[in-house]
Amino acid sequence: MTQNPRAAFRALACAAIAADPRLQGLTQISAWAGNIDAEALPVFGVVTPQERVTPETLDSFERSTLLQVVLKRLGGDELEDRLDADADAIEPCVCLALLGAGYPCVPEDLTVTVNGDGAQRIGTLVMGFRVTWNRGLEG
Repeated sequence: MTQNPRAAFRALACAAIAADPRLQGLTQISAWAGNIDAEALPVFGVVTPQERVTPETLDSFERSTLLQVVLKRLGGDELEDRLDADADAIEPCVCLALLGAGYPCVPEDLTVTVNGDGAQRIGTLVMGFRVTWNRGLEG
């Protein structure tokens, strides 16, 4: 059985992030994981939560998949700057990995949140990428 393209997108993005020396120390987890202990940070995950489909013909469709990278880390006053540096490293990793596999990929959005309610500040980076590909009814 061939791998679903969305699974391939996630695998390519995870492998590229894990291999980048600027992102050393990140642990890969399921991006859907909840209740992550602060001691486990920094962590990242990759999801493909949404896809748009545009018919090209009656049996051929262009697909536009949203791929998101979620990264969480602890920090102090420099936390937002560190997340900016993470974003600067992640963007070329993901885009080049997917382009290298033949899938056009462009950055779409970036969200940074910092939660300082607990004993430690936790920052969350969510980066969205749009991956375009084609598939017909035959699979």
